[in-house]
Amino acid sequence: MRYQANFLYLNLIYAVTLICFSYLFYFKIKNIFLTNFIVIAAAILLFTKLIYWYSSKSLQKFKKDTDRKNIFLLRLAFCIFAYITPVYYIFQENSLVVSHYISAITLAIITIFALIGIFIERLLYLKESKKLKS
Repeated sequence: MRYQANFLYLNLIYAVTLICFSYLFYFKIKNIFLTNFIVIAAAILLFTKLIYWYSSKSLQKFKKDTDRKNIFLLRLAFCIFAYITPVYYIFQENSLVVSHYISAITLAIITIFALIGIFIERLLYLKESKKLKS
């Protein structure tokens, strides 16, 4: 339980930095520290979350195979939306051949998807904890 509270705060910090990065990107302000922080934080959060899921036996508590598949797909969606997509965009941003306006809109959409991914993970945690209590 304590791990999830700490992870929620780290995800919140990550989401705020993504929002700040999007805001600064719109105004064409480059911040190398913020860019590096997002990439490093996403990698660390992704690997710690994968290790936690691997060590956790909560997925085995679900009786139905469909529940396990749904949880696995939600976890996969969380990882892709929250951690992989923003970092991929940051790496590929220099090689894009589009206007700055289109690039800023794309980053805003990616940030929204990351926030949705974090929300999915929170709902997944609540679903697992409810299942473990019953």
